[in-house]
Parts: sequence; structure tokens; C-alpha cells
Amino acid sequence: MPDIAKLPTTNQELLELGVREAPLRFEASEAEYWALLQQAAYKAEYANGEIVATMGYENALHSFIATRLTYLLQTIFSDLTAYRIGNSNRPVCIEACNNAIFIPDGSVLQLPLDPYEFQPGMDAERTPLLLFEVLSPSTRIRDFGEKLPCYKQIPSLQHIIYLETDNVKVFHFHRREDGLWLEGIYTDKSDQIALPYGTIALGELYLD
Repeated sequence: MPDIAKLPTTNQELLELGVREAPLRFEASEAEYWALLQQAAYKAEYANGEIVATMGYENALHSFIATRLTYLLQTIFSDLTAYRIGNSNRPVCIEACNNAIFIPDGSVLQLPLDPYEFQPGMDAERTPLLLFEVLSPSTRIRDFGEKLPCYKQIPSLQHIIYLETDNVKVFHFHRREDGLWLEGIYTDKSDQIALPYGTIALGELYLD
């Protein structure tokens, strides 16, 4: 078994190490990452030979936006014979990005699934159709600088949605037929994001 005794497993330990300012990184093997994932109370991802740890806690607005968008996606992608909705516990493996393993706040998965299996009972999705992240001050730089370029390397991925919490602002990245990505930025509650089979109105996400 991998030795993960040197790694923190609780949110309190992360706080004492300064996780509020930025995610914490620990050099580790992929086997150590998967072993920690079974024990850690916080959100842990894996990139470039490092475990990247962030607080498992989310504030009320972050939780509301993520839950609300998940509900709206369930409404749009309602055909259970074709789609599944992944929540914030479902990891995604990006093989083209050094086998990075990220855990978005939500995803739309098109059937049939083709997961990456580290070992029986421990796997991650490889073929998401859509991913979304709710941004926070401590993770925003990494979401754009490290995760977004990797997300764009997922062959099946067509839509990436990033949502601000402290103001009405949504980034929608959409892959064109030629493989290039287009970016749309929406800042008004009357704006709508066009997705297959339906649209998402910002007014349905930002209610105050």
C-alpha cells in the first residue's frame, strides 16, 4: 500500500498549512493520490506528479450556483439513455495532460461511458461532453492557468463553463467543428448560454 502518512487528511490540517491563500501541493505518485482520495475530507486533484489540495468547504453562494446549474443541466440533458450528470465528487482523467485528474464542480457525460480505471472500484471519467467550475478567490488562478488548458485537450469535450460568485459573470468556452475554442463572456441576467437542446439563462443562476 502507498505510504500517505505524511499527507494531511483533514480540512483543519489544510487550514494550519495555509490553504485559504492558495491550493496546497504535495509531491506524490498517482497510487498515493488514489489512496489519499479515500481518506481525505478535502477536495484533492492530481497534476504533474503532485496532489493539489483545496478546502472541502464551500460557501452558500458557491453551493447554490453549483446546485442550480446542475439542476438546469439535468433539465436540458434529460434523456437518461444518452446522458448522465456528474457532481462535484466525480473525477475526470485527462490523459493528454500527463494523466491529470481533476474534479470539476459538475459535468455532463455522454453514454456510453469510457472511464479510466486506476484499479477496480476506483476510476475517473475520460469522455465528458460539458464541464463547469464555480470560481473562488483561492482557486481562480489555477482554474484558468492550469485546469482550463488541460480541459481543452479532452477530445470529447464541447463546452466549458466558468462561473463567478461575487458578481454576475459567466465564461462559456465552446469547441468549434474545426477544433478551435471560442470564448463568450456573459455579464447580464438577461443573457443566455446556448447549449445542445436548450439554453441557460443567467437570471436562473444569479437570483439576487
